[in-house]
Amino acid sequence: MAERIESHLTVLYETPAPLELDRLVSATPPLRLRAREIERWTSEPGIFVAVLDPYDDLRRFRISALGIDDPAYRPHITLLHRDSVTSPRQADEAWTALRGERLDADFVVTELVVYEEIGGGWREAARPRFGLDAI
Repeated sequence: MAERIESHLTVLYETPAPLELDRLVSATPPLRLRAREIERWTSEPGIFVAVLDPYDDLRRFRISALGIDDPAYRPHITLLHRDSVTSPRQADEAWTALRGERLDADFVVTELVVYEEIGGGWREAARPRFGLDAI
């Protein structure tokens, strides 16, 4: 059985080498984002909050980290992850409770939590903070 995956905002699926990531994150101001409506994946069980990037902070950071702008990446805060769903009914009940909700809330990302998968489980590998060297 897979471990439960907590709510999170995925900023990067792949990361640069640890020292490069630390340098990049500390040289980048905190990311200013906006949470919007709650949505449901159509291809798999899962519920998320759509995230807007009104100042282009996230896109610029991702280009710096990855070297490209991935148009398929859709910023979102995972509320219910496919690997944490124990039955289709669970996802349906959560969607019934959350459908139509809209947060309209600004928030700032001040640090990343980098996880690595080891032996089928996840462990925290790093926690770099944004803006340590940013002007």
